[in-house]
Amino acid sequence: MRERRVAAVTIRKVRKVFGKVEVIHGVDLTFQDGEFVVLVGPSGCGKSTLLRMIAGLESVTDGEIDIGGVVVNDFAPRDRDIAMVFQDYALYPHKSVYDNMGFGLKMRGASPSEIAERVKEAADVLQIGHLLDRRPGQLSGGQRQRVAMGRAIVRRPRVFLFDEPLSNLDAQLRAEVRIEIKKLHQRFGTTIVYVTHDQVEAMTLADRIAVLRGGVLEQFATPDDIYNKPASKFVAGFMGSPPMSFARLTASADGKTLAMPSGTVLPARGGLVMGGLSGGKSYDAGFRPEHVKLGADALPGGVNTTARVEILEPLGAETLALLTVGGAVLTGRFPPQAGVKSGDEVTVSLGAADMHLFDTETGRALVA
Repeated sequence: MRERRVAAVTIRKVRKVFGKVEVIHGVDLTFQDGEFVVLVGPSGCGKSTLLRMIAGLESVTDGEIDIGGVVVNDFAPRDRDIAMVFQDYALYPHKSVYDNMGFGLKMRGASPSEIAERVKEAADVLQIGHLLDRRPGQLSGGQRQRVAMGRAIVRRPRVFLFDEPLSNLDAQLRAEVRIEIKKLHQRFGTTIVYVTHDQVEAMTLADRIAVLRGGVLEQFATPDDIYNKPASKFVAGFMGSPPMSFARLTASADGKTLAMPSGTVLPARGGLVMGGLSGGKSYDAGFRPEHVKLGADALPGGVNTTARVEILEPLGAETLALLTVGGAVLTGRFPPQAGVKSGDEVTVSLGAADMHLFDTETGRALVA
């Protein structure tokens, strides 16, 4: 393996306009050399457009894209020293796996011996050495995706770009190939920019996650911070499986407590908000499912209240419950042996100390 070249990626105030529609609104991001970054967000948020601009498949309306210290806005895709793995594999159906993986090297004038060495190395990493004589039509979806990744690996690029590579696979295959991608990054240490709408993929793969909404960057942080310190109600409600659920609460006159419509009172977490809460103002309070537990005093520092069980989702090791709590609908985690049924009235403990508060107008998190 030749020495890996530095390939930090910097996106400076990048905008993209199609006709009169602005789809990327002045995004600033920096990906460190060797970092695994995931761009995540709902359909139409601009994540694939941003990836295609990094690849050179879409032009940049304004701003700069820098790869390895060089602004590449005017570089053709082949001159950016990147390799891209597409959702639809993009394999040549009439060529063998070996020829698909080595085709790019052949076009660049690599010798047959170099092609053979690199293809063998990539095939060994992805455990597809026994498939080299087959054609894509003889492979499963997971095998074809491994071939597509192998074709990228043999290029030894400075940056790997993945555009929703697992969306065509079933759940089991997605989990298997996700592990292969993680191993690939650990083996080669190459910078990876990965696009997905699947927040589980984002949380399990990324060193850092960029959450996009409507072409605007909502938050760029580690998976731990995205989950535990969401910058906005949108991030909190999008990330997590299941995501955070919300209740509209009203602050007391002195700003020290919050009340649900049912009258259940929760503390305002002391110094949660710099300067305290505004008396009488409404806030959106967010609870992760693990902070809504069955039983009185089930959570240290929790607040007990009555809930109605609307829907149960047994998952084996745990049961997710959709609950009506104080006029709000929250998701909680129940032990599988709890024995509750839909329609039951139960006591739940809300983890008030783990509650997140968001401004009802801006959606931004309120933190000390």
